[in-house]
Amino acid sequence: SLPQYMVPSAFHWRRRLPLTDNSKIDRKALTALAGELDVAEQDRDRPSTPTEHWLAAAWAKALSIPKEQIGRRDQFFELGGTSLSALRLAIALDRAVSVKDLADHPILADLATLVDDRSVQPQKAASEPLPSS
Repeated sequence: SLPQYMVPSAFHWRRRLPLTDNSKIDRKALTALAGELDVAEQDRDRPSTPTEHWLAAAWAKALSIPKEQIGRRDQFFELGGTSLSALRLAIALDRAVSVKDLADHPILADLATLVDDRSVQPQKAASEPLPSS
């Protein structure tokens, strides 16, 4: 089985491919068609929280893919992530997540929840009363 990033997201039937004046495939026209189809079919669950947007931008940079192609339920390694790109991501995020965190929580929304929970922990601890001695 192929990783998700290698599987076409959709197949589109066309009677003819766009051709140049020299009867060769017009790659620019194909790229434009693909862009139009991507915009028309963006039904993926987009990142919704600030943390999800932050992580999606970092994933996009680490994976060299457009941020718009990353959804909340996407998995880092199925989008083409490797151990090396996971390490780059951890460094880019200023170690807010570790490679182990990414391996344990490869889905964007789950990783965002982990990051949010970690940032809330100190506030909870500060609001709790200190034990009396």
